[in-house]
Amino acid sequence: MLPAMAWRNLWRHGRRTFITAAAMGVSVAFVMAMLAYVDGMYGKMAEIMIDQATGHVQVHHPDYPGTRALDDTVKDAGARIEALGGLPETRAIAPRLNGYALLGGEKKTSGAQLVGVDPVREADVLPVHDRVKEGRWLSPEPAREIVLGRGLADTLEVGVGDQVVAMTQAADGSLGNDLYEVVGISTSGSVTLDRMGAWLHLQDVQSLLVLPDQVHQITILAPTSEARINDPDVLAAAAAVRGVVGDSDDLEILTWWEASPQTAEMMGMSDASAGIMLVIVFGVAGLGILNTMLMSVFERTKELGVMKALGTRPWAIVQLVLWESLLLGAMAAVGGLALGGVLDWLLVTQGLSLTTGDGEQLSSMGVLFDPVIYGVVKPERIVTTVVSLLVVAVLAALWPALRAARLEPVQAMQDR
Repeated sequence: MLPAMAWRNLWRHGRRTFITAAAMGVSVAFVMAMLAYVDGMYGKMAEIMIDQATGHVQVHHPDYPGTRALDDTVKDAGARIEALGGLPETRAIAPRLNGYALLGGEKKTSGAQLVGVDPVREADVLPVHDRVKEGRWLSPEPAREIVLGRGLADTLEVGVGDQVVAMTQAADGSLGNDLYEVVGISTSGSVTLDRMGAWLHLQDVQSLLVLPDQVHQITILAPTSEARINDPDVLAAAAAVRGVVGDSDDLEILTWWEASPQTAEMMGMSDASAGIMLVIVFGVAGLGILNTMLMSVFERTKELGVMKALGTRPWAIVQLVLWESLLLGAMAAVGGLALGGVLDWLLVTQGLSLTTGDGEQLSSMGVLFDPVIYGVVKPERIVTTVVSLLVVAVLAALWPALRAARLEPVQAMQDR
């Protein structure tokens, strides 16, 4: 009988019940939309800072992260990459060779960060077709082609079809120089690479830097799509890689959170942001529920006194008030899920523009976001939101419920 009585009691003051449930429902929808947006934003950060930079697992020379020296390389790279390519624990493998050079166009010159890649393997790691905004990606075979970051191309005042000359000091101390054709303009999402990045075929960079069959890092992606510390898929991939290449003085195998603790700390902020949002929004919603249930108890003091005089136990009265609050929370959850579902659908399909007032793209922590950020809906986030609302509803009603249970029948019936 208690749920039925609680439902009837809620609608004694229908307008108050509706307003409270509507406010809580809007809170649920707001939290759902914000979590989808935040997950989409952090997902984009993970793609740029993990997939493009460190990978889930990274193989490199132990000294390279600290020195960035040209000769701190992984040797016999071709054989190692072929051996790693057959591992079922890995999704994609991309070798990369980094260097710095002076690039010159017809009118201007600029320093550039060269990234030598295997065009085919790199396309398995990154959505290359989305990154190259003008022209095309590199050919599978070395052809002295170059893809420039948007900022670098603007600095050099070159476009697709133009030629640039690269000059640098090679690993053997000689002067490396060569002429390359610009085949594409890219927006990688990294502020640094967009401003001074240039992608070339791995063999072209090996030839320019005189580093035959050598790379600075082998980037490995696990089957996982989550940027979680201690992810089982990433740990399994790291163990498999160690089993193939072994442990030696000239190789270091690290997971992404070991290779870049700063990235790990930043990605950990996603869950912290969600927790803070839940606490703030549902803290306010809890105050609304508390106010509603207190008013309900005050208005029914005489009725509750009669119930106790007729033998209703205190625990039954507590349950009655808690049922009222729980049903109120359930109504809010249903409405909030409906409205939140619409907002999530809009974020997933239409996205949210992040351009500034002058049309510039927003950047944060070295990441240049796309003009539109699309939401990512995670079912566990929705479940957490609804459960949190119901828990807050019950906790907020505890004080009014206990107050109702402690009423003295004689005094309560005399109350006017």
